[in-house]
Amino acid sequence: MSYNVREHSYVVGGLGVTGQACVRFLLQKQATVKAFDTRANFTLVTDPDSDLDTDMQAFMAEKVTCTALSEDYFDGVDTLVLSPGLALDIEQVALAQKCGVEVIGDVELFARLNASTSDATPAKRVVGITGSNGKTTVTLLVNHLLKSCGVKSIEAGNVGRPVLEALQSDADVVVMELSSFQLETTSSLVLEAATVLNISDDHLDRHGTLEAYIDAKHRIFDNAKSAVVWRDGEFVAPYEQLITVAKGIAASNAVSDGESNAASNEESLASKNIVEYGLGESTTGFAIASFDGDDSARDDEQSLYITFKDEKLIALSDIHLAGMHNVLNIMAALGICLQLGVSPALAVKHLHSFKAAPHRCVEIARVNDIRYIDDSKATNIGATVAALEGLAPTIQGKLILIAGGDAKGADIASLSPYLTKYVSHVFALGKDAHLFEKSFAHTTRVATMKDAVKAATRLAAPGDVVLLSPACASLDMFKNYMHRGDVFKQDVHDLLNLHSKNDDAVEATS
Repeated sequence: MSYNVREHSYVVGGLGVTGQACVRFLLQKQATVKAFDTRANFTLVTDPDSDLDTDMQAFMAEKVTCTALSEDYFDGVDTLVLSPGLALDIEQVALAQKCGVEVIGDVELFARLNASTSDATPAKRVVGITGSNGKTTVTLLVNHLLKSCGVKSIEAGNVGRPVLEALQSDADVVVMELSSFQLETTSSLVLEAATVLNISDDHLDRHGTLEAYIDAKHRIFDNAKSAVVWRDGEFVAPYEQLITVAKGIAASNAVSDGESNAASNEESLASKNIVEYGLGESTTGFAIASFDGDDSARDDEQSLYITFKDEKLIALSDIHLAGMHNVLNIMAALGICLQLGVSPALAVKHLHSFKAAPHRCVEIARVNDIRYIDDSKATNIGATVAALEGLAPTIQGKLILIAGGDAKGADIASLSPYLTKYVSHVFALGKDAHLFEKSFAHTTRVATMKDAVKAATRLAAPGDVVLLSPACASLDMFKNYMHRGDVFKQDVHDLLNLHSKNDDAVEATS
């Protein structure tokens, strides 16, 4: 069924980057559109390459409401495109639904338009990536590997590029990072492959319960043709959804092949639709295995490799991304590429040229063999656990953690076993610093990032790591997690400059 935006009348809710991209798109398509925002002040995101800026200026002046809405506001409107930053339970959404208006997000609008393409402009193939942690890294990595292997692809979604921009690109494949907020308003997105990388307590202040958060994440599987699954992860396997798909295909096959084949077809289809990966040994999917007598190892050593179906792909020692959690990210990315027809053996050849996104377990400086690592993107407990578990096996000395901020309702006490196991000392700052004090005896509260950096440096010795991995949101003290990471880097570099006056053994990395 075709979908034509000119046949609909829209309200765009929320005028952040996503909302403004929706307005631009709908104006370009000559759709009927107006917008509201819950803030009195917001900034127009200018696009110097667009001819629509004049139209956008006029739209902002004439068609935007920042005051309370009445039922009359939705007269003649059939679709509310809600920005992911606005929750479904706000009064404006309730009013729209009362007036019979359908509520969708920009990803759902993309899905409907992508399904309405013609032979002249075929639908783009889409893969979807979500999870509490690592989804940006995996999204960027998949896009990098695909492009390096000759696939015309583009990344979009929660990674930063609005999905409607990707729809208008010349890419054949769209690699989408999808947040739980985006998935809440998405129902018909068809994916070649989907993955929920991991699940941990996050955004409970918005979703209310872990179960509701998991339900939102699992919407990614509703129309997926295949899934890439961490075999040791909790709440990440989509068996119900994909086996249901397999049953439908098996039932149709049974009409021509006979009922006796239906059960075996179902089993084989389900297994084909799921690619597994993990850090243990396995002869199926992606795994880790040791091999004796490798040329790069001494006679008494074994080398660890990522494998696919028990065949070597790459030695862990040749991977430049820090931490075992990034080994899992690499496997997930290779699995997604596989579902698009790119072999793991080909894709892995381009791994070395990938540059990780900022603030995700990036080493930003080194002094006297003390490493400073910025993982400011760790805005929830699961991300910090991943960093601790991923880095600990690679550290010779102590791990000193800088953490804290707004815990968003998460239970910081659940971090306690990991702090006890991996961390020597925590320097906690921000709104919920006291929760770290309650959860870990070796915690010191500090007022600023500069204080945390100084205190951690005084405690550190050669071979140690000072890790910023907050397990909390940043908005109580900083503009965003990027700002937090930048402040950490600046404070570390300021300290390095003090050291460098009397110490020649200073190395800073960017």
